[in-house]
Amino acid sequence: MSFKLSCAIFGIGLGLVSGCNLEHHAPLRTAELPPLAPTVLHANRLWLDVAERMPENACVAPGNARLLCFERLRSSLGLALTRSLWTSFPGVEIARSSKPTPAGDYMLHIDLNLEALPPDANGPGWSAGARGTWRLERDGKLLSGEQVASRSRADFAYGAPLGIGASEVIDAIAVRIGMTLGGVPESHLVHPVPLPEVASAPLPTGTGTPALAAPTPAARAAAKTQSF
Repeated sequence: MSFKLSCAIFGIGLGLVSGCNLEHHAPLRTAELPPLAPTVLHANRLWLDVAERMPENACVAPGNARLLCFERLRSSLGLALTRSLWTSFPGVEIARSSKPTPAGDYMLHIDLNLEALPPDANGPGWSAGARGTWRLERDGKLLSGEQVASRSRADFAYGAPLGIGASEVIDAIAVRIGMTLGGVPESHLVHPVPLPEVASAPLPTGTGTPALAAPTPAARAAAKTQSF
């Protein structure tokens, strides 16, 4: 009797454990980004405003499939955009709601949805899709914006492998935004500050060890005279 009771308790416990772990986890990973075309050099930094409704872990349940959670969505999107935009802006940072945007700085607002798409005419496997909008503003003025959508290759199994597909569409959208913003003209002219001149003199010819010798008083005087 006690043996049957123990087996029943064990079976119930096993069922509870398995029932709490029915969802799939699909962590996003940063992919290798292709080289971007030459971009406009902007004068001010850019702030990233990721929509508040976008969670760090976005869960979907397409049809009768198990719950699938795309992990690290916000952080992966921020990293992909930073890598795509750093060549065009002197700084790329995540915006904080409590910190006002400095005058002249750029603000990029972005809002995306991730979804898991079942096999169809595009391929035999599952794919990840993303769609949303972005807007570039400066001092409250809209400079550029688009609706964007992307879909990964359709050859993933449902579950964790879809994290790779989601990473691909996030990186593809980030590259698209980077290429577009890299062509936005810079209206603030920045005049480079010239560096000071450098005085120089030939090294004295010596014998023995090749250690550098201190310049002679005559060489120092000549170098000072020639530099001004």
